[in-house]
Amino acid sequence: MTNLQKLIDMDIPTLIKQTRAKEANPGGGAILILISNLAINLMLMMDKNDWREYKELADVSHETILKSSDKLSILMQDDVDNFDSLMKAYKDGSINDQNYVDASRPLLDMIDINRQALEVLAFYLTYGKKSTLTDGQIANDLLRTASLAGLPTIKINLGQFKEEEVIKEKIENLYQKNKLIIERRNK
Repeated sequence: MTNLQKLIDMDIPTLIKQTRAKEANPGGGAILILISNLAINLMLMMDKNDWREYKELADVSHETILKSSDKLSILMQDDVDNFDSLMKAYKDGSINDQNYVDASRPLLDMIDINRQALEVLAFYLTYGKKSTLTDGQIANDLLRTASLAGLPTIKINLGQFKEEEVIKEKIENLYQKNKLIIERRNK
């Protein structure tokens, strides 16, 4: 990042101010990763004190979410740093294909984490606290939206992106399965 403060250390007013700056830093990719991180953490609102026969699965799901959140926190900064490197290479004329691959990597990793989170979310939607089902629904919507919103940037950076349709289909299928669980629990 061009300033010394890391994205994860910014308070909300600073983050908002930085995002609206003419030379936004963080940019869209880091914001999508932040949104994904917030969505994943919303899933924990559905956590229960007593999972009974689902305790082992709940423990694994909880740990998976925490690890995913930690990874996304790192990816937010990676996105900012990799974009800065891409712009520096562009300006000094040393740009190469690897710069574009590196700039795409945080978003590709985010999409993979979001796909896994949508799978874990199905557990929480099925067995978690019904009183927080709307938080699960918001998480479902945000994970889908952030994943799909990252694809155009990846495609621009990589030029040819064969996996795009497969990713869209996987994300959409998981999203729709989760929506059905929500509809069943709301009856």
